[in-house]
Amino acid sequence: MKSDFSGRPINVGAYGDRPFTFLTPAVQEDLSNIAAIDLIENGDRVARETWQKRQLTNLLRHAHTQSKFWRQRMPSRVISNAILGYLPVQSREDVAAQVNAEGSLVKPDGGAPVSSYASTGSTGTPVKVFCSPQNGYYNIVRYMAQFFIDKLSFDEPRVIVGPPTNLALLEKNSIIVKTTETWAGPLSRVFRNGPDKRIDHLYDDDALVAELLKDRVGYLVCHSRIIEILLRKGGADLINKLGVKLWFHISDYRDPDAVKTLAEIGVQSLSNYSAGEMGPIAFECRKAPGFYHVAHSNVVVELDDKLTTSFNGVSVGRLLVTHLHSYATPLIRYDIGDFAQLEERCPCGHDGPTISNIFGRGKHFLRHPGGRLVPFYLSTRAMLGVIPGFTECRVRQTEVETIDVEVGGRETITPDEESNLTKLIAAATDPAFKVKIKPVIKIDWSRNPKRLLFSSSVA
Repeated sequence: MKSDFSGRPINVGAYGDRPFTFLTPAVQEDLSNIAAIDLIENGDRVARETWQKRQLTNLLRHAHTQSKFWRQRMPSRVISNAILGYLPVQSREDVAAQVNAEGSLVKPDGGAPVSSYASTGSTGTPVKVFCSPQNGYYNIVRYMAQFFIDKLSFDEPRVIVGPPTNLALLEKNSIIVKTTETWAGPLSRVFRNGPDKRIDHLYDDDALVAELLKDRVGYLVCHSRIIEILLRKGGADLINKLGVKLWFHISDYRDPDAVKTLAEIGVQSLSNYSAGEMGPIAFECRKAPGFYHVAHSNVVVELDDKLTTSFNGVSVGRLLVTHLHSYATPLIRYDIGDFAQLEERCPCGHDGPTISNIFGRGKHFLRHPGGRLVPFYLSTRAMLGVIPGFTECRVRQTEVETIDVEVGGRETITPDEESNLTKLIAAATDPAFKVKIKPVIKIDWSRNPKRLLFSSSVA
């Protein structure tokens, strides 16, 4: 076991006070599952792969039994893990077709209803999936497990900085702050745990810095552009003053220069690779930066070398991901929309599939008519709120003054929809841009295999 339980700061009232109990049931369940996840992901490879094959067989048999859509995709033979390589690649359009035709393949269980998730559509095509309560619980406990795997203390504050996710928040044009006393859930009862702060931020960089200066930051969870703002505002001195212990990078392209600057003052950065449809896919290795250990307890990752592109001077293939727990909406050989290299082992010695050179997390910047760079962070989830029913979307800046928006799956849009979408984009960018909106039946992605929602050829 790589994780360590007893060496962490423990609360005085950490343990249970009822007869024949050691911990409260919620804490005991979390710690038991964390230990199991660590064993599966970092223990014997043969035992892990045997478990994965059993879980994959369970999922395939469930899909075959419950879904006509999946029966038509599977070969006419005994359903087991051995058929995986014979299944066609699953696209976002395939997911939408199955969801629209059949809904959830898991029925509500008493007081635990099945929920749905609509992705942010970072690749331009929003996707909706159904999730069981077990999916949500797994995602929480798997992220907690990483603190044990990486030997990171809970006894630190955590600050999460992200963009607004809807028009109402955009219209406030200021930061929004929410705080709680702890961030580790039930584990906060046992292990000393710092406070949690969540900040929605768009353009008011001074307000963001002022808020961050109020308390020591500790763990900073944010996009690369937030670190770039802080370095621009005060450089390494500001990072030190904020008390950043570790930067957890999420979602966008991570600037290597920012990583180097932080490392020079003793602040490590760690990234993870995930998708809203399925949760964690891989976590960056602390010993070998740029290499990501696959979350073996959650997914099986394949590399499709029939579709490749070039990134960092190397050839990368399309990633196909199978979510082992996707019983409500099966995601099997799912085209996640990213390209990468897939190695059998990590340079650190970790004996398991490892991802590197992930291509897909692009920098999202517009070139303002005045010359400065403007971050573009607008999800298709927010866009669906003002122009429902589109199937895919592409936003491009081919000229400095203009933002072109293609809305796929729509022959026409109403004047109100056009006005509302224009207003949304202006709120997320700048009124100085001219927004051109064009409905199309199908977007031509032939020159962009990644199908990125946004790109700028002038930034």
